[in-house]
Amino acid sequence: MNTVSTIKAVLLDAEHKQANNPILRIWLETLDDSFYDADDLLDAISTDALQREILTRDKKAKKVRIFFSKSNQLISRFKVAHKIKAKIKAIRKRLDEIYYEGQRFNLDVRKDEETRVSNSWRDSDVISFVHPTTVIGREDDKKAVIDLLMNSNVEDNVLILPIVGIGVLGKTILAKFVYNDHQIVEHFELRMWVYVSYSFHVTNIVKVILESATYTIQPAVEMNTLVGQLKEIIGGKKYFLVLDDVWNEDHEKWSELKEVLMGGARGSRILVTTRSEIVARTIRQESVAGIIGTVKSYSLKGLDEDASWYLFKQRAFKIGQEPENSIIVRLGKEIVQKCLSVPLVISTIAGLLYSINSEKELLFVKKNGLSRISQNKNDILPTLKLSYDHLPSHLKHCFTYCSLFLKDYMIDKSTLIKLWIAQGFVKLSDQNRCLEDVCDEYFMDLLWRSFFQEPVMDEFGNIIGCRIHSLMHDLAITVAGSSFITTIDDNYRIIDAKTRHVSFGCDRNISSMLPTLLDKASRVRTFFQLDGDCIGAEIDYGTIFSSFNSLHVLVLHTSDVESVPISIGKLKRLTYLDLSRHYNINKLPDSITMLPNLQTLRLSNCGSLKELPRDIKKLINLRNLEIDECYGLTYMPRGLGQLTNLQNLSRFVVNSSQSDSGGLDELRRLNNLRGKLVIENLEHNGKSVAVEYEAANLKEKHRLDALHLWWSSQGDVIDSGVANVEAEGLRPHTNLKYLRLGKYRGSRLPSWFLSLESLVRFELYWCKECQYLPPLSQLPSLKYLLLIGLDAMEYISDGGASDEKIPFLPFLKEISLSGCRNLKGWWKMDSSMEVNSDSHNSAEITEHRLLLSFPHLSTLSISFCPKLTSMPMFPHVEEKLILSNASSKPLQQTMMMNMAALQSPTSTATTSSSSIPLSKLKYMELNSIADLEALPEEWLQNLTSLEFLKIGSCSRLKSLPSERQHATTLQKIEISDCVSLTAIPEWIRNCNT
Repeated sequence: MNTVSTIKAVLLDAEHKQANNPILRIWLETLDDSFYDADDLLDAISTDALQREILTRDKKAKKVRIFFSKSNQLISRFKVAHKIKAKIKAIRKRLDEIYYEGQRFNLDVRKDEETRVSNSWRDSDVISFVHPTTVIGREDDKKAVIDLLMNSNVEDNVLILPIVGIGVLGKTILAKFVYNDHQIVEHFELRMWVYVSYSFHVTNIVKVILESATYTIQPAVEMNTLVGQLKEIIGGKKYFLVLDDVWNEDHEKWSELKEVLMGGARGSRILVTTRSEIVARTIRQESVAGIIGTVKSYSLKGLDEDASWYLFKQRAFKIGQEPENSIIVRLGKEIVQKCLSVPLVISTIAGLLYSINSEKELLFVKKNGLSRISQNKNDILPTLKLSYDHLPSHLKHCFTYCSLFLKDYMIDKSTLIKLWIAQGFVKLSDQNRCLEDVCDEYFMDLLWRSFFQEPVMDEFGNIIGCRIHSLMHDLAITVAGSSFITTIDDNYRIIDAKTRHVSFGCDRNISSMLPTLLDKASRVRTFFQLDGDCIGAEIDYGTIFSSFNSLHVLVLHTSDVESVPISIGKLKRLTYLDLSRHYNINKLPDSITMLPNLQTLRLSNCGSLKELPRDIKKLINLRNLEIDECYGLTYMPRGLGQLTNLQNLSRFVVNSSQSDSGGLDELRRLNNLRGKLVIENLEHNGKSVAVEYEAANLKEKHRLDALHLWWSSQGDVIDSGVANVEAEGLRPHTNLKYLRLGKYRGSRLPSWFLSLESLVRFELYWCKECQYLPPLSQLPSLKYLLLIGLDAMEYISDGGASDEKIPFLPFLKEISLSGCRNLKGWWKMDSSMEVNSDSHNSAEITEHRLLLSFPHLSTLSISFCPKLTSMPMFPHVEEKLILSNASSKPLQQTMMMNMAALQSPTSTATTSSSSIPLSKLKYMELNSIADLEALPEEWLQNLTSLEFLKIGSCSRLKSLPSERQHATTLQKIEISDCVSLTAIPEWIRNCNT
């Protein structure tokens, strides 16, 4: 359409000018609504064509169509074509009217800002961007806050200090800076953090405080029970509590919360962050004399000039270097002055300018954009909107969609990407590229530009989630307008005919909303129930399925629903369906296969679900099938392998006894699979199984990160040699990062195991015949090793110590050994390498072992390994050591010898205190070690960072170190069920025993 092209040419100018022109804003909303209608019509046409394509593939459907006369087909198609033609005409007329009405605004044709977008940031490591938690220019603020907390002359038991400042100044980041400071860590016995935000429900706050204190999820119980538990936890302890982002001004609610927090020891502190001085005043007025007091608020200001410029340089210029061009430097500093000293504004604007390299472009942005920034420090949104205005159009849609989430919501990146794709926000310029890969770039672009914050990473270094700053969320709601509505609790926003996207919480009666939605917003595209188990929520599924014909995204988590209505098949345009956590559903209606556009089907945690639709092959556009924790599923339907668009298949259950079950050959063509694949119920049946294993074609699935292979518990009588041969057919691609094997009956791992050079995590469960592992030192990327229930394994490696002068497993961070009842050591040493207490060359041998150690180990957990006598050296254990039901004397001797040797003047193995074994250990647990009789003082002498010591069920333990001189960092000690321990030293009793 020429009209559409003309409108698009001036659309960018209209978006820039709408802020100061309410009539223009209404015009844009009308235009947006018309574009939605046009898109709905195109959807209907393409869906009809797609259905005809599916029917053509179905031989039975062909016979049905032959039954009908040609005249009837022609009449039917003529009627449909006539209706479509009439709708096109109506939409065209409406757009013409909108175009002529828009001429009065004198809109100019603008160059699309997308041309300014640069992907140069991707040339460097993603992690190198300035993380929002990196504190720049806040050292003085941190010192001042800590001084107020530690040195205030307040006689009350508990002191409250509010930090007050406008949004985006970094109050939360400063609070985290303080929370993790070593003075705070060492001074307080208990630290807790609670994000409060708008909802100030005292019961919920107390529950979260308990969870923060105990590191455990608390069940929903009555307030009196919660209060009793909290008072027991904090009773007599000097605690430090952060209440982050508080908005409550209600005196009674503050009074109720303070009464709960009275039980702390003298010197306890509460740090509150808030945007409102009124909140701080309310806190002070509700002080409880002699028990809870407050000091004057700490007012957080913007960054000073030097810190502001430093932050800007880090984000705006490559490698954070100040450019040589003095004019660009001058213009940059002028821009920084416009940013109101607010870190997020500086960071956001700098990210916008990162790709600009010329004086002319920089001057253009300064004059035509930054000149509009308000100098009112309470008016930040227009400043942030400047960055939104400069986003490419595709990123604007993606960011706006995030308004459907709640503030401070942890957004799962994978879910967000699927939603963007479902809404059609992703357009491919290169058909050889994958939608998910392009969408990942969208996400990272928004992260880099500071629209997202607090990125969360998995163990492989992938960003898997993020949050949106509350002010950025406000911006998303502002630019979304009436098309996007979030309803939560009893806070309604107006739902009208223009509403296309709706999200809502789990705790409301959704049925009460349906009449309004049906009456005024029947063209809703998104109906999104936010996360949570919604037991008891009243939702009329049948009404939704029958009425919301334009739905693209449907997310429902009402867990007490027992069946899904057949009418779901009417949602022909549905692209994303999430029925996760419907615990009582045992079968899906076959009509679900009548959704030709469906891309994502999420059924995770549908524990009663017994089977997938048999005609699932009809879902030709399906890209994601998520069936995690659907433990009732016992087989996969035939035809699954025809869904060659699949990108995610979380689980595949093998069942050769089921007549209509699809075998592993269904996986042969699914080579686009990415993420995690779990294959369950594998069998040991000799050559036939070996051929089927190879048919899965795992070696071609180069995008898989994680592969879990679980064998059936049946058929325990199997030759281990046969099992070894069978497993060769399951060779994965060498890109694999995570491998888990369960109930495998081979005596050794498959030959392909050592080809997995990218492997980061390896887990082995209940492989009763496995006698040893290949040389793990040949896996250079391995960081996590977990071995559980390996009955036949006496030594982890069958070879002796290597003479190579390189660290053994240099990147290994975590070792967990459990239930290996015959395990004696890492490797079987030659007699020449045996170490005993009388050996004159023990230091030399220990030094040799050090060269074969774990230099970056952070967690060592050993439990129920009663024959374990020795382990290689672990000089840099930094966080956690757990010994449970192990043979303590040999291990104790080995550890002490290692410590002594490393500190011996004759040892050349170490030259610094950082090489002392366990010198950075923070947590140590000794559990069920029957022959542990004493905890030697030499141990504590080297545990210079130990904070928490837990000893339980050591029946022969008689004595503990009598002096604290080498345990100054210990904050908490727990001793239980040590029946032979008759006396506990005074210093331990004073250390929170």
